[in-house]
Amino acid sequence: MQKEQLKGKEEGSTFKDKKGWEFIIKESIIRDSLSGEIATEYESVLNYLTATEFLQSLTNMEEEAKQTRELISTIKEGLFEVCNVDKRKIPTSELWRIIKRGKKNAFKSALKNKYHFHQLFLKSLLQRPLNLRRANIFTSNYDLAFEYAFDNLGIHYIDGFTGFHKRFFKPETFEYDIFYPGSTTSGKVQRIEKVVRYIKLHGSLSWINSTQRDSNNLYGIEEKTLDVIDKLDKKGEIIIYPSAVKKSYTLDLPYSELFRQFATTITQPQSVLITVGYSFYDEHFNDIIYQALSNPTFTLIIVDFAGTKNLEIQRLKDLNDPRIIILEGEFFGDFLTFADTLMPNFNEGSSAENIATTLNSLLTTK
Repeated sequence: MQKEQLKGKEEGSTFKDKKGWEFIIKESIIRDSLSGEIATEYESVLNYLTATEFLQSLTNMEEEAKQTRELISTIKEGLFEVCNVDKRKIPTSELWRIIKRGKKNAFKSALKNKYHFHQLFLKSLLQRPLNLRRANIFTSNYDLAFEYAFDNLGIHYIDGFTGFHKRFFKPETFEYDIFYPGSTTSGKVQRIEKVVRYIKLHGSLSWINSTQRDSNNLYGIEEKTLDVIDKLDKKGEIIIYPSAVKKSYTLDLPYSELFRQFATTITQPQSVLITVGYSFYDEHFNDIIYQALSNPTFTLIIVDFAGTKNLEIQRLKDLNDPRIIILEGEFFGDFLTFADTLMPNFNEGSSAENIATTLNSLLTTK
């Protein structure tokens, strides 16, 4: 997988990719210069194997296809470990980025809580007026970083699953909302503030196929905690799909419903889509986003480190469309900056946050 990248590079040499990440050649293998981890992406390998298994199945190479499926399961197990962010330390490179910005308080907060910047982003997002539509977060990531941040902040999220001990996929729940009960005098109801719609377009580490279907589980998709999946030895069965095959897989559930939600949401009048770290290499995402640009009230804000060094983002810039805003570079094109600096904060030091801080201080065991 690294053969092309190694051409013209000497042992021990370092280089940077278009995103500015630095790599080193050690023992003829490209590794991250800070962590030393092999730089080949699991998803690229999974991508290749999935396409191979498809071709083998078409040509009646059943034995070869079976071996490839076993290898795919092994790769998924590796992805499970790599993307299980709650068990991984914050990369040194991420901590250096915080230090370079002179954010001492943010650095201390990130050391204590690896989801600090996710929580900052969510706090700002939830300050939207309640008379607006619910905020939507669409992600192509498999990890549970946002789920952990939701739990830390007490945020309810509507993700297409229902149930408590047994959580099954039910797409109709995307249309649900959460309200306080109506007053006995006025008969009015009030929406609960801390609610977002959260949709994982490429699947999740916590999704697996159920062993059986019934009236409560028509689609055969179940959500479990990562420790349960680990104990049940189901890591190789997680429901995730890589980029090369995703456009065909999105015809099937749950992907057809997830992408329908994405398309319906961003094509509504006066919608604003903010992409963070998205390279515009996904054809299906692009088709939906470009369709939304036919709406005169749609706004697209692109936050990306490489920015216009990416040919597709440059192509969007060349349109000279005032509805397309591009934030790029080491500062403006970074999620840390976006969450900590650029997202508005109208209620800094809100009463709810002050109460939470007080209770945490009182209840923390020294």
